[in-house]
Amino acid sequence: MDAEKAPQNEAVEETSTDGSSEGDQGIGARVTAVFTAAEKAGQHIVTLAREEADDILREARSEADAYLKQQRLEADREVERILADARRRSEAIEADAREAARQVEEDARVRKESLREETRLIDERVGWAKEGLREVVDRLEQVFVDESREEPPAVQPED
Repeated sequence: MDAEKAPQNEAVEETSTDGSSEGDQGIGARVTAVFTAAEKAGQHIVTLAREEADDILREARSEADAYLKQQRLEADREVERILADARRRSEAIEADAREAARQVEEDARVRKESLREETRLIDERVGWAKEGLREVVDRLEQVFVDESREEPPAVQPED
């Protein structure tokens, strides 16, 4: 940037050594040269600012991408942790449910066996009762048969 200004300053100095009428023109040329230099410097500053802004933007995008990747990784880890915890819980619930089902099945099996035994005992008692009733019926038949075989009491004549 200084190299660009140097030739213009020399041109400004050369015009100032001329006469007074030429001095007015020299001042105008110097002002024009200063404005031109300022304009070029301004354009250069704007270019540098744009480049720096682009660099900052690229860096910000890069940092944002890195941050986004980090957040995604952390979110993925959190999701995996939550899923693993959910799996552990579901496995525990399933194990509890299987144990409860096994216990219910065992209780049902024991109850079924108990009912079978009670039914067998009732059937046995019914059989004993039938046998007892048969014996009673047999005895009653014997009593009635024995009574029917006996002769009726003799009728005594009435005097």
